[in-house]
Order: sequence, then structure tokens, then C-alpha cells
Amino acid sequence: MDFWWQKAARTVLAATLLLCLVPASAIARPAESGDRTDAVAATADSAQAGKGRVTRLPDLAAAQTRCLSLAIYHEARGEPAEGQNAVGRVILNRAASRYYPDTICGVVYQNSTWLNRCQFSFTCDGKTDQAGNLRAWQAAVAMAERLLCRDACGGVAISADLIRSTHYHATYVRPSWSKKLRRTGEIGGHVFYFTSSR
Repeated sequence: MDFWWQKAARTVLAATLLLCLVPASAIARPAESGDRTDAVAATADSAQAGKGRVTRLPDLAAAQTRCLSLAIYHEARGEPAEGQNAVGRVILNRAASRYYPDTICGVVYQNSTWLNRCQFSFTCDGKTDQAGNLRAWQAAVAMAERLLCRDACGGVAISADLIRSTHYHATYVRPSWSKKLRRTGEIGGHVFYFTSSR
């Protein structure tokens, strides 16, 4: 089992155990459509609320898929499938790195409270995260699902260098941090990078 899947399994197990110990009244309700999706959002049966029991555990895989889908949609919906795949892989590579949050949602929403200083611009631009283009949203969800089931679903072919990318930026900007990283390639409107220290 590769490192990323081991890390994901540990995270799901820890969250499940934690939820079994938390009173239902303390568990967050799922975000409404258009709001930010939290990594661990759960629902509890209202009849059991206040009794300290969780009647239904959250679907953590669905929450992580939604976060990855939102990132692909907002960051790369106009890109070819290879570009969407590469953006999604950057997020997965960060989730597998000890230098970033352990979950996909944690990676996507890292620093989202810092106006225009977050990791992924759609999370801190003050606009809704809700997808407005149904066809592009469905493509983003399909790409996220392919990425999360790895090779079993039949992925989109991209170069080995691009597969390990940890950073990217739009082709029309030249961020200072890009000089410190190794360029792994360019697809559509994005340039991708890798750093061995992350």
C-alpha cells in the first residue's frame, strides 16, 4: 500500500474514532450548497441530539471528493483533461506530504481565511465556491473520482514529472517562489513545479 493511501486510511480511522466519542450536538452540520465544505461534516438524528450518541457517521470520502472536485472546477475547468488531472495531482501530492494538511479538504482550504493569500485562489476571493456550470462540474467530479481511485479507474495519461508536481501557477504570472522549484511541465494555462523537500 503506498504512503498516500496509508495516510488517508489513518486519517479516516482517527476521524471515525473521534466522532464516536463526540456528542451529536457538537458535530457540525453539512455546509449548505455554495458554502465551503468542511473536511469533517456530519449529520446527527435530531431525536438523538443531546444524548451523546452519533447515529450516522459522515461520509468522509464524499467530503474529500467534493473538495477535490471544487478545486479542479475552480482552478482548471477550462483546461484539457490532462491539465485538470495535473491540478488534482498537486492537491493529492500535498495531502501526502508532511508539509501540508493531511486531508484533501485541509490542503484545498489551507489559509482560506487570509483574503487573497490562500493556497487556491477560489477559497479566499470572497466569491461563492458553488459551481455555476453543470457540465464543467460533472467533468470535475468525474476527474476527482478517477484520481481518488488511482489506476483502477483508468486515469488520464500525463508525464511522470507532472505526476509528482506539488505547485503550479497560471502562465500569465511569474511568482517569486517558482525560481526555487524544479519545473515539471506546462499544460494549457498552468506551469507545474516540484520540490524534493516537500
